[in-house]
Amino acid sequence: MRTTIIRPLEKNSPELDTVPNPHTPDPAFTATLKGSHVRLDVAVRLAPVSIAKPWGREIWYTGIEARGESQVLTESGPLGLSQYLQLAPHRLCRNLPLTLLKVLEPSPQPVLGDLYFELHDEKQEVYVVTRIDQAAWPEGKGRIRLGMNQTARRAHGDDLAFRTAYLNAVKAYEKVRRKIDQQAAAPAPELAAREATLRHAMEAFTELRSVAIGDVVVVPTGLPHALQHGVRVIEFQTPTYERKIISFAQRVLTQDHWDSEQAIARMRLEPPAETETRPVAKGIDEVTGLNGLGMWRVCLAPGATMQLPNHPSYAICMVAAGRLKLGPLLLEAEQAAFVPGWLLQERRAQASTTVTNPTDIQAIMLIAAADL
Repeated sequence: MRTTIIRPLEKNSPELDTVPNPHTPDPAFTATLKGSHVRLDVAVRLAPVSIAKPWGREIWYTGIEARGESQVLTESGPLGLSQYLQLAPHRLCRNLPLTLLKVLEPSPQPVLGDLYFELHDEKQEVYVVTRIDQAAWPEGKGRIRLGMNQTARRAHGDDLAFRTAYLNAVKAYEKVRRKIDQQAAAPAPELAAREATLRHAMEAFTELRSVAIGDVVVVPTGLPHALQHGVRVIEFQTPTYERKIISFAQRVLTQDHWDSEQAIARMRLEPPAETETRPVAKGIDEVTGLNGLGMWRVCLAPGATMQLPNHPSYAICMVAAGRLKLGPLLLEAEQAAFVPGWLLQERRAQASTTVTNPTDIQAIMLIAAADL
């Protein structure tokens, strides 16, 4: 499935006048938009938009779509993210589409809060678990459906037989699912029982992985996956809008078909590798195994500071735990900011790109960019 998106313009519109402003320190780089001066040499807070989903909701921090658009909070007032980026696309992000930042908030109700079981041909995703609903998972560990069950795979003798048997199980379930979706009222007990039986048979081919708060999960291309109910995550992903739905335990609202045959024929069967990180500096780890997406996890002790790297085209920063200051911006947990590439590369702007922990507890920040 592909979603229509709105990309930043490559050129400034006639209404825009992007010029250095000699009347502010260093000097500031500003744009004039319909009589308002917008500073482009400071980090800006990202104002998210909430998007309802059958399984819960997504909270978009860098979303630019027909369904909804995030905003940036400038000193001159809020601007749509696309409008902000078109003010100076090269200086702000070197004309690159932004890494997508979301929070996924599934319903805590079993089945209802389970996401699509899907895979991607191009899109890379990384999840950071921030909350586990205690009512849904009393032991404190949630689940993500990730890849295929290796015991079931071996039991079918060869991979073609395994793929065929799994496809047959998915098709059997889809027939019942569509009968239920076409009914205005709740399904009869016999049909509901049939649905549950076929769903469990289908899911027996897949693998559930346990996740806890703070875990990082990289989802490689070709790997079927579905976050489960009651597990809230921060998600960074490459700005590619495609997916193939294998199955879903509800009506699919965004398309009129499943992509089961095509997806099962090409899905990755090997179990995913454990997420690995590489130390960058004390308290800073890079998440590896990503293509077209870079992400750092920064753990800052009370009173500690770190300088944002100066090589990326931009930086998207989100506090995952605690409270941090990015220059003058105070960011609470699940608040995010966009840092222009020009600001990162400006040596005189170090104070504006310094991250500080002003509290007496450890805090965690996630930093992402296409070329981090």
